Amino acid sequence: MLTDPSLLRRLKAENEIKVLPPGHVLINFHTYIRNIPIVLRGHVKIVGEDEDGNEILLYYLEPGDSCVMSVLGAMNGTSSKIKAVTVDETEILFIRPERAAALIREYPGWAEYIFKLYQERFEELLEVVTKVSFKKMDDRIMDLLQEKARLFGTRMLSVTHQEIAGEIGSPREAVSRVLKKLEKEGAVRLFRGKIQLV
Repeated sequence: MLTDPSLLRRLKAENEIKVLPPGHVLINFHTYIRNIPIVLRGHVKIVGEDEDGNEILLYYLEPGDSCVMSVLGAMNGTSSKIKAVTVDETEILFIRPERAAALIREYPGWAEYIFKLYQERFEELLEVVTKVSFKKMDDRIMDLLQEKARLFGTRMLSVTHQEIAGEIGSPREAVSRVLKKLEKEGAVRLFRGKIQLV
């Protein structure tokens, strides 16, 4: 989380800010990253893909967050290994890579922010690996729904079975079966395009 007010003011003054609609692809797979995005308002989901093109949710960016993969890609001139997509209307501050490098020398808080990002994203990726390897699908789905409820501050979630399938990297049919089982158990209520956590 970027919390230094003087650094944030300077970043806003020197860089571009855009408000983007839901579903906007900020960074796509295999493209070169031209700017480092910092989320000011809204949410961005970061997904990875396997060699067959199947996607899986890696983590969400919240206000004050940035994607460590975009920091690495922008500063090293490498292509993206992830895709970043806005979840809701999102305000993003786009930092030019040359400014990001200079800030490390000028603001100790910026370097601390980058190192903290590394730690947080590494822990989140470890959690994804653990879930995929060791957790049952119903636990993974419930974890995802609870994370969405926390992010958006509501237990009535606008999400489809297909979206959940894409985010956890499982077939839609299997996700639908598990959701029906969870509904029978009283954990969720299913509606058209919405799921309520009970």
